[in-house]
Amino acid sequence: MPSETIPYFRTQKKDGFGAGIGVYASRNLFWRVSADAGVLYRYTEMKQYYQVFDNTGGNYGGGTGYSSSLIEGWDKLPMHSIVVPIHLRLHLTKSLFIRGGIESAWLLNYEMMNEKPEFNWTLGFGSDKHKLSWSVNYIKGFKDQGFGNSTPEADGHYKGSIYRNNMLQLSLSYPIWQKK
Repeated sequence: MPSETIPYFRTQKKDGFGAGIGVYASRNLFWRVSADAGVLYRYTEMKQYYQVFDNTGGNYGGGTGYSSSLIEGWDKLPMHSIVVPIHLRLHLTKSLFIRGGIESAWLLNYEMMNEKPEFNWTLGFGSDKHKLSWSVNYIKGFKDQGFGNSTPEADGHYKGSIYRNNMLQLSLSYPIWQKK
């Protein structure tokens, strides 16, 4: 769910889906509070509308002059990131919890970025009643992030965007090693 502080540009974007995989380490701190930190890979894709005017000199209508044509379409903007989240978790009951924290993300596949790393805050709830734990999290960027490539596409436009991270995430986790 990309968003932007400039409302006009928001109408030129489409929300996308993503997937990720990673590892976490958790530690009980006190009472019902625990902390977890991890490293994960996240793939997300956003679509952005573009228009390019192809201005070529030439003949049209029997005379000489200047003509232009409009090239338009949707760019797919895949984003490959390494993410380092740090969360605090408060167990409300034996199996229900809320969690919040921050994460830093490094975008790997674009040449130009205005923020490196990008910082986001997270807030969510979940359950770990069984070994398979789940949570639903809302992730929001602290500020706008711009990225792009310095090489133009065949039609002359540059792939890139400005966005503020705005994501709804379903997280599933299973312990692979537990210290007793």
